[in-house]
Amino acid sequence: MVLPSCPFPPIAWFHLAYGDYGAVVDAHENYVKQSIRNRIILANSNGRWEVTLPVSRRSASSRLMSDIVFTDLMSPEFLIKHLKTAYGSAPFYEHFEDSLFTLIKEFGNPSQSLLEFNLQTLAWIKDELGVNGVKVSDEYIKTDQRDLRIKGSLSDELWEYKPYPQVFEDRNGFIGGLSILDAMFHGGPEVKRWWADNVMMKEGAV
Repeated sequence: MVLPSCPFPPIAWFHLAYGDYGAVVDAHENYVKQSIRNRIILANSNGRWEVTLPVSRRSASSRLMSDIVFTDLMSPEFLIKHLKTAYGSAPFYEHFEDSLFTLIKEFGNPSQSLLEFNLQTLAWIKDELGVNGVKVSDEYIKTDQRDLRIKGSLSDELWEYKPYPQVFEDRNGFIGGLSILDAMFHGGPEVKRWWADNVMMKEGAV
């Protein structure tokens, strides 16, 4: 199974990455516009909140993920501010806050690599949750089976989620399909059980 690299992927991504699917992340694919490769799907008091990280191509002749960089509009401070606003009262927010913001400040600046940022978020999650690292490809992967690089493969319509407690559940109800950050802020180490047991593929999802 081939997965795209994306920043703090949705919990369904981890269901596949740490399930019995032989998943691998393709670090040599082409960048796909308007996809989760540069989006973090969160929730705030207004409901579902998609944060798009501003990017551009380093070279007009290349669409490789490795040649996609953050534009001057990228602001670590903006992202940090909104994470605090949305999740500051979540039970495990303070546990992850310092190391998370160190990561964002180090790798989330203008002209830095989107791919490097994405892979660093995976490394951070590995360290914080004490799980094995996800395999990253050494070259582009050609496959026509279980290809999660296809745009929309991780969309909510293809997945079912058992609810877990969320800060704004009283006004928004449970919102599924969010970034692993949402689950980590609310569940801490329980996240490993949630991505295994609380995420289900609908028929035709993969």
